[in-house]
Amino acid sequence: METTVDQSQPLNEKQVPNSCDHYVWEVSDMNRLRRFLCFGSEGGTYYIEEKKLGFENAEALLRLIQDGKGTEVVQEIKAFSQEGRAAKQEPTLFALAVCSQSSDTKTKQAAFKAVPDVCRIPTHLFTFIQFKKDLKEGMKCGMWGRALRKAVSDWYNTKDGLAVAMAVTKYKQRNGWAHKDLLRLSHIKPANEGVTMVTKYISKGWKEVQEAYKEKELSPETEKVFKYLEATEKVKRTKDELEIIYLIEEYRLVREHLLTTHLKSKEIWKALLQEMPLTAMLRNLGKMTADSVLAPASPEVASVCERLNNDKLLKKARIHPFHILIALETYKRGQGNKGKLKWVPDNAIMEALDKAFYKTFKMVEPTGKRFLLAVDVSASMNQRVLGSILNASTVAAAMCMLVTRTEKDSHIVAFSDEMVPCPVTVDMPLPEVLEKMSNIPMGSTDCALPMIWAQETKTAVDVFIVFTDCETNIENIHPATALKEYRKTMGIPSKLIVCAMTSNGFSIADPDDRGMFDMCGFDTAALDVIRNFTLDLI
Repeated sequence: METTVDQSQPLNEKQVPNSCDHYVWEVSDMNRLRRFLCFGSEGGTYYIEEKKLGFENAEALLRLIQDGKGTEVVQEIKAFSQEGRAAKQEPTLFALAVCSQSSDTKTKQAAFKAVPDVCRIPTHLFTFIQFKKDLKEGMKCGMWGRALRKAVSDWYNTKDGLAVAMAVTKYKQRNGWAHKDLLRLSHIKPANEGVTMVTKYISKGWKEVQEAYKEKELSPETEKVFKYLEATEKVKRTKDELEIIYLIEEYRLVREHLLTTHLKSKEIWKALLQEMPLTAMLRNLGKMTADSVLAPASPEVASVCERLNNDKLLKKARIHPFHILIALETYKRGQGNKGKLKWVPDNAIMEALDKAFYKTFKMVEPTGKRFLLAVDVSASMNQRVLGSILNASTVAAAMCMLVTRTEKDSHIVAFSDEMVPCPVTVDMPLPEVLEKMSNIPMGSTDCALPMIWAQETKTAVDVFIVFTDCETNIENIHPATALKEYRKTMGIPSKLIVCAMTSNGFSIADPDDRGMFDMCGFDTAALDVIRNFTLDLI
């Protein structure tokens, strides 16, 4: 009988041992790619070290290309990047670099074509090129060929002069690369007068630009580029607070243009805040509160809250819910990870961050089905996600809150090697969720427990969602078997969604059962995927 097979034995020949030598299924290479794009291999997992995990994900990527799915892979990379579905760009850029070094011509061409869409700022471009350099030896291929030279030249030439000036003065160098290197290696021929001026500025410096253009009649566009570069130079040489504020407001200068000494002034921070990019704002909430730039009930706090809850701004800045969670967790603590910075969190900002988290997901119509959301709180879920301060079970709890906001008939439970009381309730604000989750005692992992518990308590469930790293390690019946038994006993054709919280290659979902599905746990399109599977649309 199937029920006698415990998790230390395979259910069928398709199962493989996980990192704890208990049997699960391997996810498809395409699903593995999606997990990697969402989670990367940063920090590894509780059982697999970072280097090995990165290597395994790269192998899955190469297999997809060998199977003739390279252009599909590039489409997936592009979609994740453009729709802001991944929390960090590094995994996306690494995957694009692998595709661009491929010996398959179609994959390679598609990858280079995607460079401007994926590498939106110089940091992305520098990182992409560094990954190509790192891969050069292992993939036994050249690097600075015609295709890369063209991609880099186009990156500068397809923008107007002012956009290039803003980009190169804000992000001067990253990952061992500077604009000077890229201009030299790509043999760029500037496409317009504005870009010509910026390339001269990068390679020869401001004095040469002044000398070359002082007698010239400039077009209005090039005049703007000249004035902008002049402002970025001026601001470095002045201590006059009013002049600095004027330059920030007139030319939309950002923090990176200023000197460290300038950032001691409250008024300068207030000027920066007016046009501060959302990502920078999230990072500096603590500092601005500590320095009384964000004083309680001030116009500045009102402005921050308004921007955090502006759907269009969040979408345009591609703010990922993960960034909001990190900002919320850091801000709530009232002190930085390093240094002596301390602040009293502002309640209005905490509330705005809570609302912003839900706004950053693609919201969908509810299905009206009965959901049981089960959070794995075993010891392996204590691992940090994406090298951040958040652990996997905390991120899982936040995802639960998202589903409960959408699907009203939802019940949240927590499990390790036994069902544990879940301190999280549907109406709880996120700061409280983060607080409560950090206090749950952790044990081993038995992913079959949610189905066993629902059967024993006669709880009617249409869809089980298990948020886990799939490192199940208990001698109990397999989760897939537990689901089949639940269906039989309760007479409900229940479904199981496994929401993976790491980028390992395992799943407890049976790929041959249409009622079981494996998805990536921190994708902004998660609700869409859950809804489509629940309603048999995928």
